[in-house]
Amino acid sequence: MAAEYESAVKRLLAANNTVTAVTIVDGAGGVLYQTNNWDITSDIITILSSWRQQQPSIVVQGIKYSTLQCTQERLVATNIMGQGHIVCANFKDQYITIAYVTPDGGAGVAYMDVARANDSIGTGAAPVEAYQPAAPVATQPEVAQTYEQQYTQPAETYETTYQVEQTSQPVPSSSWASTSQDTDMKNLLWELDEFSKFVSRGEFGQFLQNILREGDQVKCWELLKVIRSLKSFMERNP
Repeated sequence: MAAEYESAVKRLLAANNTVTAVTIVDGAGGVLYQTNNWDITSDIITILSSWRQQQPSIVVQGIKYSTLQCTQERLVATNIMGQGHIVCANFKDQYITIAYVTPDGGAGVAYMDVARANDSIGTGAAPVEAYQPAAPVATQPEVAQTYEQQYTQPAETYETTYQVEQTSQPVPSSSWASTSQDTDMKNLLWELDEFSKFVSRGEFGQFLQNILREGDQVKCWELLKVIRSLKSFMERNP
């Protein structure tokens, strides 16, 4: 079965290059397969619990992702600081695929690709419409030969893409969302410095404008909670 999981992940990474890290688990949260550029073993039970309880956010590798869509079959979440997205697909509580999507990727589109890959594990067959060219007319045997040649080419392409993405696209991780006061001071200072740069570059202002333009209620509420906390902190520490 390990080869089947790996094959499904390779097809997924080839179909959508904004999906750069993948973990496949069973319904109980046991890890079946995981790409080598992240290890979220310790987060899985919490992720599944938050998903099933329809919590407003999940935490993966210390990064908080606000929930945008949550049903029994799907979970789509995004980091409001622009650090990417987490999308998850559930096949009958038998196979669950958790994937990281880069900030420039579309979470909705990525979910569809992740769901296809996850369903292919459950059904035991690769999704033809997602990964193969259109089937030729059966009455033209010479076209059938061309189809066979076209089908083998993506296999070579996604093998290369899979290896490159694994080594060049680390997944963001942080101690920021751990809520522990015992967090390494160096990590805290690094996080604050990164946020200071984010604000000074004007990206925070642009982020606010994007939120206002989108009018997404979940994002607005999450951001408002952050702003209220920040204002309260500033008032206590003039």
